[in-house]
Amino acid sequence: MSNPLVSIVCITYNHEPFIRQALDSFLMQECDFPYEIVLAEDCSTDGTREICMEYAAKYPEIIHYIWSENNIGAVENEARAIRAAKGKYIALCEGDDYWTDPHKLQKQVAFMESHPEYSVTFHRYKIHYEDTEAWQEDNAGWLFDGKQIEGTEITIEQTLDKWITQYLTAVFRRDCYDFSWADKYQLYRDSHMFYHLMTVGKAYLFAFKGGVYRKTGEGIYTNMDRHQMISLTIDVCREMWEKNSDARLSKPYIKAMQYFVDNFCKDPAYRHEVAKMSILQYRMEKDFKRLIKNIYRLI
Repeated sequence: MSNPLVSIVCITYNHEPFIRQALDSFLMQECDFPYEIVLAEDCSTDGTREICMEYAAKYPEIIHYIWSENNIGAVENEARAIRAAKGKYIALCEGDDYWTDPHKLQKQVAFMESHPEYSVTFHRYKIHYEDTEAWQEDNAGWLFDGKQIEGTEITIEQTLDKWITQYLTAVFRRDCYDFSWADKYQLYRDSHMFYHLMTVGKAYLFAFKGGVYRKTGEGIYTNMDRHQMISLTIDVCREMWEKNSDARLSKPYIKAMQYFVDNFCKDPAYRHEVAKMSILQYRMEKDFKRLIKNIYRLI
């Protein structure tokens, strides 16, 4: 497709049980504009590649298939997919998630076409736990609180306070994206992308639930214990704060450290770490009452 308005960027690795549902959810989109699917497969060790090749052969006018002879990792896989994208807008979805609303792209792109001040839009979603078959609502309900509205503008402060969205819901302007963002970080995540997109334009969250985020037990946190997971979160927040001249980024960093304190203040193995984080928190926010409370919990 030579002139798609939207490029759906799908990065996939070892998603054999899920990738068909993801691709079918892209192909069911009903739009009054052309779109392409940039399908970037990163040398999977299961049957993901064969399924991708099957779909690319069946829909050559829509699917632009990219593959690797060696695993290059999610960050570089995403970057090469965005480089290959031709659309004015980029819609994101990983290969283990999927969309449920056939008008998702139409709604988001129509809004952005008529509101050029917005760099990125999101929508609500549901969470599915593959191991237990349980379902959960997202973290955005408090923004609507039963109000019958189409959507609402969201701020950097709100997204730093609560993780209210996911990768599969995002549609952003291609010309607002900067490849140097990822180069700044060793621990680059979608949270970094969304933060930077929101520094160059406004963000909008639609009220409709347009997709499903799968909790599969796979991914970066899979083989980590609780201490490792929380420590990694702290490292991500610290790096974002250190790499940007934005005082707002201190809040999630402080919040992550407090979460560590809350979880390990009674564990003798982590007494020194808890004490160090409590002191660092105090140096950053000058909250003497919090410092005393945290130190007292060690006694």
